[in-house]
Amino acid sequence: MDLSTDRIPARERLDYWRSEVLRRTRPEAPVEGQGFRARLRRIVLPEVELIEHASDPVVSSRSPTRTRFDGGEDIALELIRSGVSQLTHNGQHVQRTGNLWLVDYARPFQTSLSRHRASGVVLSRRRVREVLGEDLSALAGHRVAPRGLAAVLRSHMTTTLDEAAHMTAAERVIATNAAAEMMLAVLQAERFGAVDPERFGDGLYRAALAIIERLCSDPDLTPDRIARAVGCSRATLYRLFSGKDCSVAEQVWRSRLDAAWRLLRSPDGIGRSVADVAALSGFADLPTFNRMFRRRYGMTPTEARSAAEG
Repeated sequence: MDLSTDRIPARERLDYWRSEVLRRTRPEAPVEGQGFRARLRRIVLPEVELIEHASDPVVSSRSPTRTRFDGGEDIALELIRSGVSQLTHNGQHVQRTGNLWLVDYARPFQTSLSRHRASGVVLSRRRVREVLGEDLSALAGHRVAPRGLAAVLRSHMTTTLDEAAHMTAAERVIATNAAAEMMLAVLQAERFGAVDPERFGDGLYRAALAIIERLCSDPDLTPDRIARAVGCSRATLYRLFSGKDCSVAEQVWRSRLDAAWRLLRSPDGIGRSVADVAALSGFADLPTFNRMFRRRYGMTPTEARSAAEG
């Protein structure tokens, strides 16, 4: 779902956004008569949604009356992609670009946003209670450090929203459910200090894939580093990959070869030697790179480049 104010008359935009889009809160333009532009993207499933909101400066509030009226059934992990938010929600908070924090829609809040772009994962209260128990009083306004699995979730969330238009409906469902599992695992780690791999195995597996994709060009990448980034032990990491189509080590090599393939066939790879491409993709040994590349793609790196240029 993509909505914007582009085709709405300027004087009607804020009323439209208030009544048709941001129904959980009441948005107000901070300066009387100021123009207002906004857009919203949502991927909605029964108990989770991914959402991105971008607008000119705006003040939004959720009053105690509104929380009683609609029940406040949602918990959100939100990210400021750009801009600044002055948030009153279980205390006073300043959220800046890159910050992750929790919003509990059962509790009132007010936020004053500069021109901004913000993304979020929104879960049903029931799913959060299944992981954390009944007491969710500490969630409102809590800032989550964007490290490890939380950093992977941040990247996954923004990439999914950015690429949603190029995905099939089935792919959007897979990506959104993965975001939900990662958020629940992050909340469990925040509350209890560890993640239950039996419960969140699929989310942790997808997080490990994302970490390998991001770090594969480092020739010193090890399973221990991947496990630490995901927030699990090395033994758990190996269990996550058992039954999959490749092991942890094989996934690292596959990601390096895929990175080399993309570089060889991209404008950035023009003029680079095959040895440079191999090194930039995480290979310390050129003969090994050539052998593995040919095994995976059925051609040499030079032939792959020539095919792209032709």
